[in-house]
Amino acid sequence: MMKWMPHLHFVRKPLEKIMDNESIVEKPFVSIIVTTYNRTKFLAETLDSILSQTFTNFEVIVVDNMSTDGTKECFDSPVDRRIKYFRNANKGVIAVNRNFGIRKARGEYIAFCDDDDIWLPEKLDRQVRLLEQHPNVALCYTHASSFSGDTVLAARVSRRNPHNTNYSQLLRGGFFPHSSVLIRSSVFQEIGLLTENPLLREDYELWLRVSKLCRLIAINESLIRYRVHPSNVSNNLETETLRSIRTLYSVSKWQDVFKYPLVACICFQYIKYVYYLIAKRC
Repeated sequence: MMKWMPHLHFVRKPLEKIMDNESIVEKPFVSIIVTTYNRTKFLAETLDSILSQTFTNFEVIVVDNMSTDGTKECFDSPVDRRIKYFRNANKGVIAVNRNFGIRKARGEYIAFCDDDDIWLPEKLDRQVRLLEQHPNVALCYTHASSFSGDTVLAARVSRRNPHNTNYSQLLRGGFFPHSSVLIRSSVFQEIGLLTENPLLREDYELWLRVSKLCRLIAINESLIRYRVHPSNVSNNLETETLRSIRTLYSVSKWQDVFKYPLVACICFQYIKYVYYLIAKRC
């Protein structure tokens, strides 16, 4: 059973030392985990956006699910010493390789980036500075814009304001992009890694656990670009909604919650699921 930590305080280091590029080789301040599978073209753009960050004290941990499209050969001679490449079979469960990356991470903070998303250059710098200014906050997220090819589809994907981000809000559904998150690595020592249950939404389940114990903070701007294409997992809205429903059911197993709000949230997700099914058939 997890303990309640309403005022969890994290040790803060001097920012001038964090920004010192000479310390990159010894120990990175941020570990960026990128999981990938057969997306060489998209992955190159993703890594370019990460390596173009104005904050430079980081390592990039690429975890490849045994790609067969030449991904491995692209890393035979890495262009940047901060990139570390691993191959690990996840048997269709992406959380396996995200957890693999977390175990390899050495940074004070951990960031996630999907292999088809793009970061704006100041994304990491602004998040690190914000969390360093708020040592009682565990996680920072941003909004995202969506695009397909050269076309911007939406300037802001998230449908909620970031004010008062907390557990009760997240019960109504996940609303911040996975690739936007920066989280303190010490949080995983307290609450554990991502669930590897394929029936659940592993990132949503993690955000629920984090928000139950810790404080979150948001940057009310779109600092990442979410790519829309046919092979996106999140494009299958009805499947993802079902996984969200199962995730909410799982909540009551690891934490005592007030039942009525939870039931209402599950009912709302069922309504969304039916709507997506009808829309798909029309």
